[in-house]
Amino acid sequence: MRNTGLFILALIMLEIVLRLIGFGEVPKYERSVNYDYALQSSQDITRFGNSFYINAAGMRSDEVDEAKVTILKLGDSVLNGGIGTDQSELASTKLEENLIVDGVDCRVYNVSAGSWGPDNAFAWMNEHGDFGADVVVLVFSSHDWLDHRNCRDVVGHVNFYPEADPILALTDAFNWAMTRFLSEPDWDEIPLIENCTPNTGSHNAGWDEFIAYSAAYNIDLVVYHHPSLEEISNGKYDEKGQALASYLQTYSVNYISGLDAGYSESAFRDRIHPNALGQEIIEKAIRPVVLKLLQNES
Repeated sequence: MRNTGLFILALIMLEIVLRLIGFGEVPKYERSVNYDYALQSSQDITRFGNSFYINAAGMRSDEVDEAKVTILKLGDSVLNGGIGTDQSELASTKLEENLIVDGVDCRVYNVSAGSWGPDNAFAWMNEHGDFGADVVVLVFSSHDWLDHRNCRDVVGHVNFYPEADPILALTDAFNWAMTRFLSEPDWDEIPLIENCTPNTGSHNAGWDEFIAYSAAYNIDLVVYHHPSLEEISNGKYDEKGQALASYLQTYSVNYISGLDAGYSESAFRDRIHPNALGQEIIEKAIRPVVLKLLQNES
């Protein structure tokens, strides 16, 4: 009996410690028939010491202010930063801060989610609007040339995309460890979202949709082509990346090659995701292009 009591006390103490270091509250997602999934709106959590804030419109940014110059940034986990990146370290946060220093009264909106492609991002913008964007900035990688949305219902079925907080920090820590170190989801076993039609084609349809939209509404479009560590080591983009770069240049899109941004291995958390230094490099590459476009508009 005494041992049982000590075991329960130990579990309670472990639960408290895990909550103190950031377990027990997670970024939460919602499913969509149009763009598969997105972060739920109005979240404000601290996990592993990092602030993670999602505004009322579902962006990892401060609240919408329609009176300001608007830069709408859309992308995947590179732009989003994930829970491993503090809100203050994001390229989008730094871009807003530095453009204000440059004299631009602006708001930079970060619309992103892990594993999104341009088609997910465009579908989100098509549903929610462009918020009067003066400039639209896309942050994607070489694999996003072909990476179609697949209508898999990941929300609530894959640990990376929870729809609610875990009941216990203990279960949260267990799932976190399982997801990152011990198991991979079987993507073929994940059910499809009802009434969702997967995209197909020679390349991701979102590229065509963003180019057509920017032309139709006379909005400047910028694409930041984020490189992987392998591409940096090789000094060139892979086959998909070269096809993407050629396509964007054909349509005279404002194209920024991350290969020229000054990366080193110390700017990455893994083979593709930037750390705080990498986020800063992205911001420095994008800012002069956006600033010049805004100055030309005015």
